[in-house]
Amino acid sequence: MQTFRPVIRWWTVIYPRLIAHFTESLEVHADRLVYKRGVFNKSEDVILFTRVTNYSAHQNFFDRIFSTADFQVETAAAGVTPELTLRGYSYKLRDILAQALERGRS
Repeated sequence: MQTFRPVIRWWTVIYPRLIAHFTESLEVHADRLVYKRGVFNKSEDVILFTRVTNYSAHQNFFDRIFSTADFQVETAAAGVTPELTLRGYSYKLRDILAQALERGRS
């Protein structure tokens, strides 16, 4: 299991995502993603890799410099909107998602 937190980007001082570093986490298990968020009101989303149909990673110029990205994970049941949106996570997550999806589909 690996745990990820949103990266504190230098431009987050003017962007409200600074708090996300302390209130969000993503655990990557062998068969599922567990996304936890909140301080007072806690919530947890669990997405099995067998249900994931697609993911995308978006990087702007500064994200490329600091090796971060925004991810969207889509499942078959989600329809048009992504099941999970992750902002400001390490780009290493892309490789882990790709490997996990290959294992889940085979």
